[in-house]
Amino acid sequence: MKRGAGTPIIAFVRRMQLVELEDLPWMPAAIRDGGTDLLDFGFDRLEFYRGVVPKLGALLDQTGCTQVIDVCSGGGGGALYAMRALRDEGRGDVRFVLTDRYPNEAGRARVAERKDPGLVYREESVDALAVPPELDGVRTMWSALHHFPPEAVAALVASTVRDGKPLAFFDVAASPALRRLPGVLAPLALGVNMTMLFVGSFVLVPFVRPLRASRWALTYLLPLIPTLVAWDGMVSALRAYTPDELLAIARAVPGGDAYAWDAGVAGSALYLTGCPRVS
Repeated sequence: MKRGAGTPIIAFVRRMQLVELEDLPWMPAAIRDGGTDLLDFGFDRLEFYRGVVPKLGALLDQTGCTQVIDVCSGGGGGALYAMRALRDEGRGDVRFVLTDRYPNEAGRARVAERKDPGLVYREESVDALAVPPELDGVRTMWSALHHFPPEAVAALVASTVRDGKPLAFFDVAASPALRRLPGVLAPLALGVNMTMLFVGSFVLVPFVRPLRASRWALTYLLPLIPTLVAWDGMVSALRAYTPDELLAIARAVPGGDAYAWDAGVAGSALYLTGCPRVS
């Protein structure tokens, strides 16, 4: 809010916890997975997370961990990109275990296609707030943090701290331009964003693998996947966090002062890393 002498208050866009369609428990898996498949494909082709993968590599080196436990994996996009980038650097010793509360069929198929003994997609449902103790390693999350309101982010961080595990969470960063935009202009900017995502979905579907008849039908015959992508992409922009917001949450959780935290932005990708301080 800004106030000048004799001038009205200008309300700027702030983070809003709206509902994404893919978060709804009744959303059919074919529509939910079709949307996440498109987003994963787009992120992969744009190498959206290229600038933050070194943060994961540094955390692995710092902690001596050789296993990554990825939560909320969805179609596996971010984790699979990170694994490929680390493999390209000669880090064949790092094992990736992908997990999700709603395991994604396309994600499992992509993992199977790679035939990498150091990569698995766990078939059992895994709650990010209650990761089984046998899943030991650096806990990661890609493109999912914005789905959680601040109190749920605190719970995610607190559960990791309680388990004494290092963490590396990556997501879309809050847009500085959007945060500086007067609220009255937000509908116009967000409408343009939704239109681009809706149209872009029709262009990208033929290139997404593995090919699925349901994805084509729910795009070209009944455009439910483009609708989900457009709405959820717009909501994601409003839900995205800043580094300072994440640091404030992480430092405030019980036991958070025993961790070394780092947060920032590389390109348009947001990162939060933390590991127990060495006594």
